[in-house]
Amino acid sequence: MAISHFPGRGGTILALVALVPAAFAQRGGGRGAAGQTVEKIKMLKPNLYEITGGGANTLIRVTNQGLIVVDTKNPPNPPTAAESDNYNRVMEEIRSVTNQPVKFVINTQHHPDHVGNNQKFIDAGAQVVALEALKTWMENDPRTKDIPGRPTVTFAKDYTLKLGDAEVRLYSFGRGHTGDDTMVYFPDSKVIMVSDQITDATPVVDFANGGSALGWTKMLDGVLSLDFEQAIPGRGEPKSRADVQAFRAKFDTLVKRASDAIKSGATKDQLASQVKTDDLGWQFQPAFFASLYDELTKAK
Repeated sequence: MAISHFPGRGGTILALVALVPAAFAQRGGGRGAAGQTVEKIKMLKPNLYEITGGGANTLIRVTNQGLIVVDTKNPPNPPTAAESDNYNRVMEEIRSVTNQPVKFVINTQHHPDHVGNNQKFIDAGAQVVALEALKTWMENDPRTKDIPGRPTVTFAKDYTLKLGDAEVRLYSFGRGHTGDDTMVYFPDSKVIMVSDQITDATPVVDFANGGSALGWTKMLDGVLSLDFEQAIPGRGEPKSRADVQAFRAKFDTLVKRASDAIKSGATKDQLASQVKTDDLGWQFQPAFFASLYDELTKAK
């Protein structure tokens, strides 16, 4: 395989010019409870597919020179298992729509349900593209340090990947869910993978691994600056632009309420009891508010 490098927006464009041959998933390969096992592949747009279950949502971009896969689901359980049922099931679903090889994998963040089968794809000949920060956090996070499959191609901020007739743009708009969140934009389909920056459940800020409540809405501002029709979350159904705007407003309300409470004299121990969240539909643990207090007071 030959790869050419061209200057691109804030990074590098990789062009393939030669064609060459937070619970772990249940084992057994069968269909289980929704979200625990890999589900049937479905088409989002022409040449763009999604596979849910078995970890974070996975996207597949079909090109005329191979496949680009976004996120690789939970690793095998136990980690030393010889085979990964999630990987095998993902490939089974992919093979139901195309026999082309996977050439590139993109990771949207370092958590196990997004990077768990990277090594399987590398062993099959793919390159893994991710933020430099993702590689660092993956190496340092106790949950992922022993998972093989570090990114093989890294970038500092923004990156454009070209494969055959497809272009995929990767954006790091700052820190939010983690310290290495990457938004993956498919401009021809007007679809963006927003990973866990959007969630149907209570949002999780992984403060220990670079996450930021203050940066969360800034990341969504970056997403909303793009021309998209569908936003694909780490879990759950596709969201509209209006859904993203509504989620951003809710998160902004949360941060403003916490900031106002602190300005009114709330201590670290009192913050959880002084920030209203029931109307937002979210329930946070006291530890979240303790970390939020630290971030807001340090930002002053």
